[in-house]
Amino acid sequence: MQFDNLPTSPYLNIVFSIVRNGILMSLPQLKSSDNEGVKNQVLAETFNYLGTINENIWIGVGKENISKGKQSREDIYFHLNDENHTRIFFIEGKRLPKYKTKTKQEYAVGKNTFGNPSGGIERFKKGIHGAPNRISNNGLIAYIENESIEYWANNVNDSIRENFNIDETMVKKDGLINEFSSIHQFECESVSSTFKLHHFWIELLN
Repeated sequence: MQFDNLPTSPYLNIVFSIVRNGILMSLPQLKSSDNEGVKNQVLAETFNYLGTINENIWIGVGKENISKGKQSREDIYFHLNDENHTRIFFIEGKRLPKYKTKTKQEYAVGKNTFGNPSGGIERFKKGIHGAPNRISNNGLIAYIENESIEYWANNVNDSIRENFNIDETMVKKDGLINEFSSIHQFECESVSSTFKLHHFWIELLN
C-alpha cells in the first residue's frame, strides 16, 4: 500500500543531521554490555550538544519525554527553543535482540510485564508514543548486539507483514546501509492518517 504526500517538518533534515553525526561521535562510548538506558543517555547528550551549537537553528534534545495524560515516555525527544519547548521529533531505542534473548525482538511488537504494548513500532501506531495529531515523522534507533543488519531487517519486516499487513515495510534509504524508512497507519481514536518512521541502526558487536 503506497502512502503519498505525508506532511514533513521544516526541521526534519536538521534532526537527521544531528542524529547521524551524533551516532558517529558516540560510537566509542556505546557498548553492547550497557543497558538500553545508558545507550540512550549517551546519544541524547551528544545530540543535545550538536543541536545547541547549530548556527542555523537551536534544537535541544532531552531524554525520557513525559506527555500529559500518558503513562509511557519516549526515550529521546528533540525540541525548539520556544517558551513551550515544542517537541518536533521523538525517538524510541530498542536492543536487537531483546534483552536476555538471542533471537527475539520487540522492535515491532511486544508485551511488557503488565501485558501492555512494548513494541517500538506499535507504540507509535497506537499513539502511545509521539504526538499523532501534530507530528507525522518520528524515529527508532536499534542497538544491534548480535547477528547483522540484514538479519534483523528481515526479522522486523516479517513482523510488520504479520502484524500490520496494510503498512509498508522498512526500505533502505538511498546510499545508506544502516538507515531505513517505513510508513504506517495509526491505530488510535484521535487520528486516522499515516505516519513515517525513520530507522537508525547501530552495530554494537563488541
